[in-house]
Amino acid sequence: MNIGIIGLGLIGGSIGLGLRKSNFGDKFIGTDSNKENALSAVKLGIVDEIIPLQDLILQSSVIVLSIPVDGIEKILPSILNRISTDTVILDTGSTKYDICNRISSHPKRNRFVATHPIAGIENSGPISADSDLFCKKKCIICDSELSAPDAISIATKIYSMMKMRMIYMTSQEHDLYIAYISHLPHVVSFSLASTVLKKFKNKEKIFYNLMGSGLDSTTRLAKSNPETWLPIFISNRENLIQSIDFYIDHLNKFRNHLIDKKFHKIDQYMKKANNIKDKKICVN
Repeated sequence: MNIGIIGLGLIGGSIGLGLRKSNFGDKFIGTDSNKENALSAVKLGIVDEIIPLQDLILQSSVIVLSIPVDGIEKILPSILNRISTDTVILDTGSTKYDICNRISSHPKRNRFVATHPIAGIENSGPISADSDLFCKKKCIICDSELSAPDAISIATKIYSMMKMRMIYMTSQEHDLYIAYISHLPHVVSFSLASTVLKKFKNKEKIFYNLMGSGLDSTTRLAKSNPETWLPIFISNRENLIQSIDFYIDHLNKFRNHLIDKKFHKIDQYMKKANNIKDKKICVN
């Protein structure tokens, strides 16, 4: 079985390494628009060779689409046009509705499995790929009823071999939930980093000497690749605006308590927020 990986960055690279470690697949072939990433993927053993996209489509039994979501939406229909009737395609995009909607009427729609392995980190590129990146993490599978049973079986086997837990929901539900639990945290991190960089412009030396673990951990996501995240924000624009508005309401509530010196309200606010450490977000 040939495994074709389109996009050899952190996620695509980690899938390649994870499947090799699990002895799933006979040959790994890949393609990437970034020549440096492609060369690194071969050197790191993520794939056996780099071949043109059209050849990869014809030669792969399983195709993993791990490129920015706007790229997935753009090329998925043409890939479906060219695959055989037993090829399985799965994507790793952080938004799902636009991708699924784009191919909703395609005659080979059932060969596609919409997946989102939630395991990203702030670093990018094949150099950051890790065979254990997905271990004990969650993978969301969307609109599974639209995929062929054998395609779902292969997709779940792939992620299960990398020790992920499957969660099933619609693509619309996915984009709403993920706006709050993944996309909004990135917006907050980017915004906080921009705030402090603007405020302490020309005072970087003093600022970095004073920076503690709180700011460091909160701005960790601000190191994420804009080429990956801008298409995500655009794709999930409406849900993201809703989540930002909701967050702003809570910031204003905290701000107003400070203005009004209602410190007991702030104490109650923080104690309620403490409950997040006891919660496990689980969607069935």
